[in-house]
Amino acid sequence: MKKQIAEVIRKAGRIVISSHVRPDADSIGSGLALYLMLEQLGKEVRYYNTEKAPFPLPLMPAYNVIQYRQVYPEPFDLLILVEGGTEDRTGQLHLENYFTINIDHHATSAYDSNINWVAPDAAAVGELVYELGVELKIKFTRDIGFNLYAAISSDTGSFKYSNTTCKSLRIASKLITGCHFKPEEVSNLLFYSNHLEKVQMIQKVLSTLELRLDKRAAIIDFKREFLKTLNLRDIETEDVISIARSILGVDVTLFFKEIGDDYYRVSIRSRGNINSQEVAKIFNGGGHDHAAGFFYKGSLEKAKADILELVKKQFEKN
Repeated sequence: MKKQIAEVIRKAGRIVISSHVRPDADSIGSGLALYLMLEQLGKEVRYYNTEKAPFPLPLMPAYNVIQYRQVYPEPFDLLILVEGGTEDRTGQLHLENYFTINIDHHATSAYDSNINWVAPDAAAVGELVYELGVELKIKFTRDIGFNLYAAISSDTGSFKYSNTTCKSLRIASKLITGCHFKPEEVSNLLFYSNHLEKVQMIQKVLSTLELRLDKRAAIIDFKREFLKTLNLRDIETEDVISIARSILGVDVTLFFKEIGDDYYRVSIRSRGNINSQEVAKIFNGGGHDHAAGFFYKGSLEKAKADILELVKKQFEKN
């Protein structure tokens, strides 16, 4: 697949990149690395997203190349979608007017593009972009390496999550060795660059902590009113779930984020044989085995009851 994509890229003159809505470090880091690779090949390249990334991602190398706009109706030979094979996923409209390549590592990814490179066994889409760079014989500069390492480090939880593989570590090692940056530079940017308001938000969310199902399930929720007193954007609340999931004995963590009246975005994280994706699919969501998400319409208490019932069934099977 990467050979086919590399050949298409070589033939294209004008290329645009777009990543998914609610962008994270994997999609942004991979997109920026790809942008720099294509620029190195002498391509006329643009990077158009429909939503801004949360802090601290704007501190990543070359972030300022991203523009916030629709691709259509501007003409391009090729549109590369980083983790986003559909209009809903990217926010980009009229994708049918372009030759598109979807590069993704989510098992639930759409196969609507002209070329779909979907590799659920990859820990991060950054791994796939790295492989593509090798195929294109790219010189891996510091900025390319930094962004790819950030992409992989983010989606593996700094190489702590169960999706971390020998391949993830091997690629990370090659990037560190050849691209002249220190791993602590990436860690400091991604994990230790919080504004005071972010820490105050975490304090508020953790005050809602509940333990259910014999303390094997942790629940936290985010109320819209929290944002009224804090200078934060909604998307900057996403990673608070990692704290609750660290509780000893907890196998499933649920994070209910209020985004409207009786309307929630639910993030689910799990360990071992408990499959987050199977729960998310029931509600037309998706993701990975141990990290998934979906939307729920209804009261918060009903949401908790409905989802915990599904989690309980998984506990009983395992």
